[in-house]
Amino acid sequence: MNKSIVFVEDLWKSYAETDAVQGLTFQISQGEFFGLLGPNGAGKTTTIGILSGLIEPSGGRIAIDGFDLFSRPMEAKTKLGLVPKALRSTRHCVPVII
Repeated sequence: MNKSIVFVEDLWKSYAETDAVQGLTFQISQGEFFGLLGPNGAGKTTTIGILSGLIEPSGGRIAIDGFDLFSRPMEAKTKLGLVPKALRSTRHCVPVII
């Protein structure tokens, strides 16, 4: 079995009375391709913002290459790259595991 590079467990993000992300759980193993798909308002951009450390989650656990994003943010963030939408021709941010 391949090593888990991104691990997300029971991720939540609420804004006032709206849940943008509700109990999201997934993992990405080394060597896998992964797509985050869904309709408008499904929480894709919020999830990317949380994974990159730009948005604080309401709950859940995230590990990047074994480093907890909240207890060891510097180590976790050195394993993640982000291409912001201002530098791309599309409207989405794309995380890249390095």
